Amino acid sequence: MALLVRLIPRKLLPKIGKGLGTVLFHLNIRKKVVQRNLEIAFGSELNTEERSRLSKKTYQNIGIILFEFLLLKHILPEKLSEYIEIEGLDILKSAIAEGKGVVLAGNHFGNWELISAAISTQGAPIHIYAGKQRNSLFDNALNGIRQRFGTVTISKSKTATIEMMKVLKNNEVLGMAGDLNVPNNKLFIDFFGKKAAVGRGLASFALSRGTPLIFIWCVRTGPLQHVGRLCRVQYDPSGDKPTDLLMISQSLTRILEQKIREHPDQYFWFNKRWKTRPAEENGSDIY
Repeated sequence: MALLVRLIPRKLLPKIGKGLGTVLFHLNIRKKVVQRNLEIAFGSELNTEERSRLSKKTYQNIGIILFEFLLLKHILPEKLSEYIEIEGLDILKSAIAEGKGVVLAGNHFGNWELISAAISTQGAPIHIYAGKQRNSLFDNALNGIRQRFGTVTISKSKTATIEMMKVLKNNEVLGMAGDLNVPNNKLFIDFFGKKAAVGRGLASFALSRGTPLIFIWCVRTGPLQHVGRLCRVQYDPSGDKPTDLLMISQSLTRILEQKIREHPDQYFWFNKRWKTRPAEENGSDIY
């Protein structure tokens, strides 16, 4: 597919990606999960037909993202600005100047790989904490594309926490996604009016050194055209760690929900976001 992307005229890639997404939609791949997520998020605002149309757009979006990501294998780092404009790099540079490192709160909204590459190229290299893909060939290819733009991957391992702390101590940028369901070491925040599990790590790293926290997101504005944005998330620790972790995590989730409501088709609805349930729900399975 990467070879295919290299040979096809770039202006055709979004159309091909949209077509692939449409095929996946009609093949019903993970469709029940997507429909259930949209029902939880917009069930009181959109009827069944409207959610179905939104579901189809979601598949088309992920198809386009796939081809946009593969295109990164062939784009020179200095040419990346032709595909994405970054707003708020001054915020990142000011945060780095404080000397405590920076925590970037990432998410699966818009083209998350593209904004990471752009920030690494135009702002500062990001050290991303990411899970290892089951397919080692795909995992190597994924990290290879990231490395082209100066992004460093920290894989899940026994030494990952030490590596991430070292990033902050060296006054570098640590990126983490905080919007996937986690079954362990979790706390619960409100997401579209329903409890959702979130990891403690992102907020913990910010609290550990009083590190600047920046929320990032990316919006597609046209064919192969995006705008990436950064905003500083202020937090005032109370000294009670559980309370502070919850406060920071909820603040980040609140911002993400706002961005999703503006462009709901550009969010990754394929994850069982609400799978892990609070103890008081007695192990109920909403999927």
